[in-house]
Amino acid sequence: MARARGRNSKLPKGIEVGGLAESKKAFEALPAATRRAIVGAVNEQAAETRKALIKRISEDGRVNQREVGKRIRISKAKASEGRAFAELKLSRAPVRFKHWQYDTRVQDSTGTRASIWVRKGGQRMRVWGFVNPKGRGVPLTRMRKGNKDRIRRAAGWGLKNHWNHQVNDQLRDEIATGVDGKFLNRFNKEWAKRS
Repeated sequence: MARARGRNSKLPKGIEVGGLAESKKAFEALPAATRRAIVGAVNEQAAETRKALIKRISEDGRVNQREVGKRIRISKAKASEGRAFAELKLSRAPVRFKHWQYDTRVQDSTGTRASIWVRKGGQRMRVWGFVNPKGRGVPLTRMRKGNKDRIRRAAGWGLKNHWNHQVNDQLRDEIATGVDGKFLNRFNKEWAKRS
């Protein structure tokens, strides 16, 4: 079961793509053709928004699109359940560094410690410290357990910061405009069938 978001929670926020009905009762009172038009428009817009977010996050962070796509899922609107909204949610699972275009920067005079930097919003952001700058392929980090050192791969980086950067008022305006246009098209088609 997912943890509830608290006021100071660091959990990623979902995006709710709403329909044109204010409540479940109001939605269920609408004619079936109108409900179908609302649900279809909301789900179509949610799919478009997901595609746009995948593209924007992968381009901004220089991360593999497929890996971003695996971490954004949609809960669709359903007329049968009286749900006039869809929700996009982000998984907090980290993306391994092999799927990122990252840089390492040496940060000490010995040349044995480095940090990993990725891009966000056109700027560089430090996301992981203390990796081996000479490691090939994937960045390696040292973990001490008891009195033994263990070398392992750096775990990766999550998409929460990139998600929060992309989910802004501009995106919300795009969603609202998109749902309105799609609803009108679908509504006209539904009522044309009845004529």
